[in-house]
Amino acid sequence: MSPVDSKDRDILEHLHRHGEATVQELCDLLGVTRNAIRQRIVRLEACGLMASKLQSQSRGRPKNVYHVTTEGLHSLGEDYRELAVVLWEAIVALEDSVVKDQLISQVRDRLADRFRRKLTETGSAGERLDQLADEMKSSGFNVESDHTASLPILRETNCPFPMLADVDETICQVERQVLEQVLGTKVEFKNRCRDGHHCCEFEIQEAVVAAN
Repeated sequence: MSPVDSKDRDILEHLHRHGEATVQELCDLLGVTRNAIRQRIVRLEACGLMASKLQSQSRGRPKNVYHVTTEGLHSLGEDYRELAVVLWEAIVALEDSVVKDQLISQVRDRLADRFRRKLTETGSAGERLDQLADEMKSSGFNVESDHTASLPILRETNCPFPMLADVDETICQVERQVLEQVLGTKVEFKNRCRDGHHCCEFEIQEAVVAAN
């Protein structure tokens, strides 16, 4: 994703405050030409930070109006990601191992429940993997399912928790365990961004899962 500069943030914050805006309104906001605004719109839409819809008018042709997406709101809330890091550091630094394990287990179980309830209850791990990949994509994860190797693979083209993974590998293990819960089968790491690879790959170890 391209970095968001100060003018991009001005656009996203304006859309967040006002709900939507036209190209001309954004031109007036930044004091630039329509061409300059359209270039920013194309880039921000490609990054998934803003989107458009056609709005009918009482006279004339419908016009495009723009709004900020959920991912755009996340980009405005980077400080909340810093908070997540602080909280995660506090959890993994707990001296009471029982309390620490309980908290991490709760995080894992809630993440698993978030996805598991949206999948069918039976079927092969490969089929559930495809469903999971689609559900994760709709939630903003950059993932794909790959069935070309001997075992199915879930591939994340970028780590969804890079700042937490920098703390230690606990979040990596949590994510692997989440996949095991959701898919109902053993999952192993094949590659990890944390180890210097360009993507994270999880190998699904079994072909069929039983009914829940």
